[in-house]
Amino acid sequence: MEFRINHITNFLRRGIIIPACVFAAALLIFLIMGITAESAAPVLILGGIFILCAAAEVIFVLLYLLERIFGTKVIINDDHVRIKMLLRQKTLRFDEIADTKYTHYECTRDNTERKQRSDSLLYKYAAADKKVRMRSRLIFYLDSGRAFSLNDDATNYKRKQKQWMTNPGIDPDEDVSLYQAYQCYLHACRQFYNSH
Repeated sequence: MEFRINHITNFLRRGIIIPACVFAAALLIFLIMGITAESAAPVLILGGIFILCAAAEVIFVLLYLLERIFGTKVIINDDHVRIKMLLRQKTLRFDEIADTKYTHYECTRDNTERKQRSDSLLYKYAAADKKVRMRSRLIFYLDSGRAFSLNDDATNYKRKQKQWMTNPGIDPDEDVSLYQAYQCYLHACRQFYNSH
């Protein structure tokens, strides 16, 4: 079976931030060294750094947008999981997967995870102006000791979680494509190991 998810690759997200930081650091170094616009060679070097950073910024923004538009495909087969992303493909054989874990995490509008929760008023006021949404994560732990992670939008999860409190027959994750892929993987994995 094939599932389309809205995976966000951390590499592309960081690639949008890093060129701006590199140019800001280069500019700061030039200012600290006291180099002015009168010096031709340093200005050309700074201009070259700006052009490289701007080009990298444009490339990463385009790749990020293309990834958001086309998404990621998770294909569950009889003996393996194939993941097709924008820049790469990954095949995980069932006998290579040691364990899987499906979880949720909160994400602000700029897609940064909330790693800590705090009862401080400062944290609450800072978090109040950001739109928080739920995302799901599926982690494949491999026999080699490495882990491969996928994430997806957890559509309607919070609303259905509230309904689940009064009606335990509702599955809060039923609309999440990554959860559907996870359930399909568990079923295929069970059949794979029962036939061997």
